Amino acid sequence: MSAPAPKGYQREAVKNALEIFRYAESQLRQAQDNASHAAATAFNGCLLLEAPTGSGKTLMAGMIAEAFAAPDRDSNAGIVWFWFTPFAGLVEQAKGAIKSTFSGLRVRDLQTDRKTRGSKSGDVFVTTWASVAASNAATRRVRNGGEFVLALDGLITELRADGFRIGAVVDEAHHSFTKAAETVRFYRNTLRPDFTLMITATPDDQDVEKFNKAAGIGHLHRVKVSRIEAVDAGLIKDGIKSIAYLAADDQKELVDFAATALADGWAMHCRIAQGLQTAGMDLVPLMLVQVGNSNTAVDEARTRLAALGVPESKIAWYTADDPNDDLLAVAIDERREVLIFKVAVALGFDAPRAFTLVSMRGAKDTDFGIQVVGRILRVHGRLQGPTLAKKLPEWLRYGYVFLADSSNQSGLVHAGEKINAIRSELSQVCPFTMVVKVAGHNEIQVTHNGQSQLLSVPYVPPPLLPHGLPVLASANVPGASDTQPLMTAVLPSPWQTTGILTHLVLTAPQTPSPTVAPGLSPASPLLSGNSRYQIKSDVERVHQSERLPLTTADLLTCIAASIAIDDRAFNAGFRQSVKVSRQTMDLFEGSEAIEAMQARLSDAELARRAQNVLFDADYLDPRDLHDALLARLKAEFSHRGVPFDDAGLASALNRIMAAYPHLIRLAARGCAAKFKEMFDAAPLPEFVELPGGVKKSRLNIYGVMPQDLNGTELSFAELLDADTSGTVDYWFRNEPRKPWSIGIVMPGGERFFPDFAIQVQGRTAGAGLMLVETKGHHILNGDDTLDKILAEHRRYGVPLMLTQDTHGRFMTVKYFASTGRNEEDQIFRVEHLTGY
Repeated sequence: MSAPAPKGYQREAVKNALEIFRYAESQLRQAQDNASHAAATAFNGCLLLEAPTGSGKTLMAGMIAEAFAAPDRDSNAGIVWFWFTPFAGLVEQAKGAIKSTFSGLRVRDLQTDRKTRGSKSGDVFVTTWASVAASNAATRRVRNGGEFVLALDGLITELRADGFRIGAVVDEAHHSFTKAAETVRFYRNTLRPDFTLMITATPDDQDVEKFNKAAGIGHLHRVKVSRIEAVDAGLIKDGIKSIAYLAADDQKELVDFAATALADGWAMHCRIAQGLQTAGMDLVPLMLVQVGNSNTAVDEARTRLAALGVPESKIAWYTADDPNDDLLAVAIDERREVLIFKVAVALGFDAPRAFTLVSMRGAKDTDFGIQVVGRILRVHGRLQGPTLAKKLPEWLRYGYVFLADSSNQSGLVHAGEKINAIRSELSQVCPFTMVVKVAGHNEIQVTHNGQSQLLSVPYVPPPLLPHGLPVLASANVPGASDTQPLMTAVLPSPWQTTGILTHLVLTAPQTPSPTVAPGLSPASPLLSGNSRYQIKSDVERVHQSERLPLTTADLLTCIAASIAIDDRAFNAGFRQSVKVSRQTMDLFEGSEAIEAMQARLSDAELARRAQNVLFDADYLDPRDLHDALLARLKAEFSHRGVPFDDAGLASALNRIMAAYPHLIRLAARGCAAKFKEMFDAAPLPEFVELPGGVKKSRLNIYGVMPQDLNGTELSFAELLDADTSGTVDYWFRNEPRKPWSIGIVMPGGERFFPDFAIQVQGRTAGAGLMLVETKGHHILNGDDTLDKILAEHRRYGVPLMLTQDTHGRFMTVKYFASTGRNEEDQIFRVEHLTGY
């Protein structure tokens, strides 16, 4: 089967590429030494073809490879091509395209057909970098010979010895070329192609520049094809419309955006199918569904599609781990109307029947966005051609992307901008090389300012980049089971090409720091270098802490009775949909349209969010809480005279909890404060054991500074010690969650342990004991800080909260209900502790 008649822009691009390669070939024929050969290849033997997906990149590459391999000995030597696809899943696709389209190319199997006998110009080995240049068993088999096949390295050497040029076609694979040292070494040392043809729909100048440097390319020729040329030829769609869904902040938690995008995409798919039939086009369209990489993503998408009424027989899916359906087969099997695929499969596969794509995850990366767009940009062969395409109504000449996350639209928008930025451009033969006869010997020189040299100036290719990746080694001390780094040393880069160890990590046993509980008896052995510091005699040993009751029946009854189910909350139980804005953007024209639509609420999503509310109070059994809330809602239905069944009641409760999660939280907070109980904590330890030389403290109960204070806490402790007014009798660090700690049950039910306990002279509340919490300014309005400032101990009262201002002064903190925020209130003075 011969290639289809090429379009005008395709012929121009192919012609341009062949001119450059044939010029290089003419120089290669005159080259009489390796340096001259390298110069001709480096400056006219490498070309990048940039064109949007669907414009015929593979066709143009195949035409170039086929024409250049044609048996025209006056202008071209025989050539064997190595064709690299971006990943293994596209190898068979590329083989099929070459076999069916180019009679002048012959596909050979790299695994079983590594022999030179019978080789001819136009032979093509289709593979990936990983298959020939990676440290794995499969690659080692290819690089080693067998009884009937040569090692790959030997095959290339013998092909070159038999007079064949070596060519490389790099299909999008240049993006990952420099990420593996083995790939660079294979390209530079083993393959050493005379001609390299790169093709891409995702041009990235940084990746191209990295490829140039790593591959030792002197000048890269670029041939570009614009999107509009492919549109005018009827090969790709007029444009792509991206649809996202916007909801008000207070409504976002109610909307199942994934279900909305999937339902909207399926509705558009059905409309397209009907539109094609009406237009007399015998084609069943395909909808693509792109999911994330979680193990359950495909099953979740299938379940959602089934809920929309999509028959299981029309759904196919493909992932690297579960390739249930062959991508190439699904592309042509019109019994299948939906293809679910994971992110990694987005690159490169052909799906010309696709008009719609539903993205259940992000496409923030521009190049990935280009690949997503590329999957629906093609026009199916039955619809191709400028005359045929224009017979379709305008909306059928577009592709449609439906996004579950509107914030991910940026990747698609940038993709459209990048594709549009490609302007048609042809390349010129590089003038920097010329054949010069020096002492009767042909030499290809790289010229400067167009001037050749009379003396021999052999071309020296750029040096091979350091390819030795850092080697990580661990030297474990004998007998050590857990190790931690002691020293990391990276040797200078000149060593990195020698195979010598370049990255060294020495490790030693990780011995936990000795810790002695402050409550140890004086008979406990004293660690070497440590000292014991006795508690002062006048310190009250036992303090009172708070906790929730062990039984929660009364607490649950209180919560159920306290929930404020007003008319608005009650009506939320019957809500089926929510209003959102549907934003449609033309990725190439930049136009935008917004319309209102109703997004149906998902029972499964509401149940999940309701469950989060039930688990919010970790001191309650969520099943008991659910039963108590159901009983309260059942009573509410009865009082209002609204009929119900068990399923409807449970669904209504889910909707209310999802819409108003704060109702349960507010009720739980109030009841937690109401039912908390006090108990005697364990006595304070009689001494602490600390290293010698620890900083002393005048007013601490042990006479030393605690070792676990942060910067703010240490500053406050020093401020207390500096008090000369006699206000502070003593203070101690209120360690969290110790048997002797003073805990407060916060409104949410969690326990809170203020940083300091201070015995204040003349204070009557709490037997003179005051609790103080210090906070860094950056977390002054964190969720737990807002809860802590509202907490109150039944005996010791509300803890005093302090923070430091920009001058380092301690300021009292006050909660302002009007703003819902904590703010600095006034300068803290130690002598005012009695009145705080």
